[in-house]
Amino acid sequence: MRNSQILICTILFFFLHALHGQDTFADDFDVRSYANNDGTNLFLGNWVETNETTNPTTGNIEITSGGDLEFVNLDNRYITRNLDLSAYENVTLTLDHDRTNGNETISVQLYDGTTFNSIATLNGDGSLTYELATNEISSGSAIRFITGSGDWDDSERVLIDNLLFTAEEPDLPPIVIGSGDDLYCPGGSIPIAESITITDPDDVGTTAVFIQISGGYVNGEDLLTLTGSHPSISTSWDPIQGELTLQGPATYTEFEAAVLATEFSSSSGNPSGIRQFSITVGEANFLPSTSHYYEFISAPGINWTDAEIAAGNRTYFGLQGYLATLTSQAEADFSGQQASGFGWIGANDVNVEGEWRWVTGPEAGTQFWSGDESGTELTFANWNGGEPNDHPNDNVPAQENYAHIADASVIRGGAPVGAWNDLPNTTGTGGPYAAQGYVVEYGGTTGDPVLNITATTALNISDCRVITNRRITYRTNKN
Repeated sequence: MRNSQILICTILFFFLHALHGQDTFADDFDVRSYANNDGTNLFLGNWVETNETTNPTTGNIEITSGGDLEFVNLDNRYITRNLDLSAYENVTLTLDHDRTNGNETISVQLYDGTTFNSIATLNGDGSLTYELATNEISSGSAIRFITGSGDWDDSERVLIDNLLFTAEEPDLPPIVIGSGDDLYCPGGSIPIAESITITDPDDVGTTAVFIQISGGYVNGEDLLTLTGSHPSISTSWDPIQGELTLQGPATYTEFEAAVLATEFSSSSGNPSGIRQFSITVGEANFLPSTSHYYEFISAPGINWTDAEIAAGNRTYFGLQGYLATLTSQAEADFSGQQASGFGWIGANDVNVEGEWRWVTGPEAGTQFWSGDESGTELTFANWNGGEPNDHPNDNVPAQENYAHIADASVIRGGAPVGAWNDLPNTTGTGGPYAAQGYVVEYGGTTGDPVLNITATTALNISDCRVITNRRITYRTNKN
């Protein structure tokens, strides 16, 4: 029974993503021609030999009768083929190789828009799998086989077969539209949304939908619960993030029904305020007050410099990622208190000691703090008690120059959970002052697309007192 359930889920997953485009550029070398196109798309022209016969059936480079691209002597020779990959987001190259005689090697090279770079050296018998870098995916992409050694003799022989580029089209973002603005009465539960629609130009479903209490959340009191029967969907509740995961795979229609059946409740006898809810197709958390997305990436022991690079290499439905710049208390609380871990953020005082600036994202260059732990807040800062202190001696500059969300166990001086600490670029891997990862923010960068992948709703908490059998007494004075 369990194997049947796994098979059904696997089939459903591929069905849900059937419209998400994937193309192939392939040459199986089954025909002795340099014009073979064995994939769903065509190469830009034929294989082109350099310093060789240009005949696919003879010479030092040829296609054999057995269905392989053969190299007998590559000294001062190579072969190239072009392809247009500009419509794709992710591309994987695979091929098989076999050195049947000798000790020479083949260098596999890809064109990056400026020059050919070697991405692998083939020797012996085996297979290659390679994920193309961004600069290798363009309208002028090309592959080249060239010698990786030298001084070939006529008995040395290497074969290539089953050349395949698997290219995925960009996953177009869904559109999520919802409504809900109701009153919550203590002691009960209430749906978080009155309406919800999810549409997607290239998918009919997805693997998960996330519902987060993104405003006013009270950990230990507030709860989201899925009610009713939803056979394709399971749930998990994260009390730190205040987030309910609706886990599929399932169709968007099934997820819409589940969202409408999700209810909010509070265990407090006297809750107050407003609760905002973010309904998102995607794993990053959405903050309504900024309309940005935030994501903690676990990378124990990563240094700040590498975290900055890694964050800048991330995208979210086309939004550019960067180390988070937390410019308000709401943003700091959301990325600290409602995050799954503690890590680097996008601030340092590397250039001038004591001049703490945001150095990433749209706020890059903005100074928000001047001085040490007794310094001056210029815009918004969220330092832990006694920070930034340039530990172990704030009279010696440049010991701790990078901002980090502090572990909850070292919060002091009345600072909130999610307060900041200054640390050296490299922290090590153990203890509460070791970096666990980094916080990525998406949104606000010039050129970012306009997304509608999140709907927001709200509940206003009221005491909902009902007065019944009211008796009114009038007093009159006798004149």
